Amino acid sequence: MVRPIARVLLFPFAMAVLLVGIYTAAMHAPNPHHLKVAVAGSPAQTGPLSASLRKALGDAYDVSTVTSTEQARQLVAHRDVAAAYVPAPTPGDRDAGTPGTAFAQPPRPSGPLLYVASGAGAAQVNLAALPFENVAVQQHQFLQVRDLAPLSADDTSDTSTMYAAIGLTLAGYLSAVMLSTVFGTALTRRRTVAALAAFGTVAALTVWLITGPILGAVHGFAPAILVTGWLTVMAVGLATMFLSRFCGRMTPLPAVGIFMFLAMPASGAALPIAAMPAPIRALHDLLPMTSTTGSLRQIMYFDSDGIGPYWLTLGLWAIAGLSLTLAYDALNARRTSRRNDPADQPRQTAEPVPSP
Repeated sequence: MVRPIARVLLFPFAMAVLLVGIYTAAMHAPNPHHLKVAVAGSPAQTGPLSASLRKALGDAYDVSTVTSTEQARQLVAHRDVAAAYVPAPTPGDRDAGTPGTAFAQPPRPSGPLLYVASGAGAAQVNLAALPFENVAVQQHQFLQVRDLAPLSADDTSDTSTMYAAIGLTLAGYLSAVMLSTVFGTALTRRRTVAALAAFGTVAALTVWLITGPILGAVHGFAPAILVTGWLTVMAVGLATMFLSRFCGRMTPLPAVGIFMFLAMPASGAALPIAAMPAPIRALHDLLPMTSTTGSLRQIMYFDSDGIGPYWLTLGLWAIAGLSLTLAYDALNARRTSRRNDPADQPRQTAEPVPSP
């Protein structure tokens, strides 16, 4: 009796170890790695400052320079850099965006200016602003922060997209796991895909209703949110269906390990991806949750600009999961038919009859 109990409890033990191990290793001591920022102005202004910053910051930040504040705003608005610093702004530069709320600012600032986009990640803004805040303090100036994509009044914690992505991811792999566990081989592959597609529609609609019309936390073009939700469920669900071919009843372990425990820190939804360890950063563009949170951010704060690559990634996950499942099932069926084909069975030779 002891051994069966131990085998049963091995699963929750492994889940706990994965959760604590991966999350703690990834997020216990975030430090920036090549976080992209820019300095805007004439070469005479930006040259010495950028050189000083590169020397002081090392590999923690990638400091680039542009000659105009318009270029700086475009870089921030298109998420090419996390922040852009303007050491000598004009009065017109100070009117772009809205006042930032991350740092205390005087009512009539006259010092340098920092452009940020909180909609791209509030935690990233704080990290990107830190070296420029230090520069302003050293120069005895106030740093004015202008937010080009401020957070919604109903999403001030910047967690709504993360929790919506978690819900959609859970819907994806748990639905596939339950279908596989409850029905096994009794449910055909075609019906499994149809069930996932129908459930994905219901899950996407439910998540949108809760986070949008009911709570007001996630807003934007509703059809785009629904497409993102459905693609997420299909991407994770079909990939989990493929995993079930190898893992059987243990499918939840690799599924939750890949699509939740690794995908959460790799998505950059909780902490900036630039602050994650190298192995986690390498997964950023690969795992589905990055595309889910990225799509929702684009819809909420950037008018869906640049959403195409995220949807493409989710679609490729779904196609890959289904294609690999089809290939595996075809190969497995061929092997089974060969084993059951009498022509392929070894022929029995009659034993020689001993002579009298």
